[in-house]
Amino acid sequence: MVRRWQALQGNTRGVLLVIMAMLCWSVLDACNKQLMAQGLVPKQVLFLQASIVLCMLMPVWVATKGRVVRTSKPLIHVLRAGFIVTSAWCAAYAVSHLPLAEASAFLMTGSLFMLPLGVFFLGEKPHWLRWTGVAVGFGGVLVILQPGGGAFHPAALVALLGALMESMLGIVLKKYSGTEHPIAVLTWSQVACWLTFGLFTGFALPIVPANLWPLLPVVGMAAAGIYLGYFFAYRAGDASAVEAGSFSLLLFSPALGAMFFAETPDAAFWSGAGLLVCGIALVIIEPKGHAH
Repeated sequence: MVRRWQALQGNTRGVLLVIMAMLCWSVLDACNKQLMAQGLVPKQVLFLQASIVLCMLMPVWVATKGRVVRTSKPLIHVLRAGFIVTSAWCAAYAVSHLPLAEASAFLMTGSLFMLPLGVFFLGEKPHWLRWTGVAVGFGGVLVILQPGGGAFHPAALVALLGALMESMLGIVLKKYSGTEHPIAVLTWSQVACWLTFGLFTGFALPIVPANLWPLLPVVGMAAAGIYLGYFFAYRAGDASAVEAGSFSLLLFSPALGAMFFAETPDAAFWSGAGLLVCGIALVIIEPKGHAH
């Protein structure tokens, strides 16, 4: 299996890793939505989430005597922290005010920002199929969102800001994913969230009903899975290519929304989701001479 995995083209491996990250993201959103349904507000949920992940990482820090979190680029982590905190709050706010499927549709537009940002900041030269795939995916987003009055819901605008911050986060990650240890990236990301949302909540952990305690380890593992999935995805391929895997969020989130929140997407949503899948397929294809 390892040999088969390594034999895949870099962008293909990257897209698959982002799809894994999107599965984790949809699980995390569902858990956060459940917690916020019990009266917790986004800043409390995000402080709790960061606390859980940092507790999970403590044994790794101890076992490596702190070596695993050392970094030669502290300023990059500070810059990334700003994008992380903003995108995390925007995502939590959107999930608390919109159905999972709709919130995901807005949040995954980060993939559409990533292509021009990758060209401008990273000097990437995407081939025509990649541009076509993103265009098809954007068409799918329009079908799902059905632009009109509803598209200007304040939570939708917050989600779009979060998507832009997420794409900027991807640009920064791509620049140093090849030199930084993944545990260092995960640790400092969560430290930034813990400090920021800790200040907003007075560093007081929220009271979670006993029946929701089983969600807490799921929250920690899903949050870690998102960061690690993206880390290795950007290390494997072009940022503008691997981001197309985020379209899969529109397949996972509706399933969880229907399962746990009785949310049922309409026919337009599924038509758009079909276009998104076609967009992913076009981005994965690498014409001769463009393999990575």
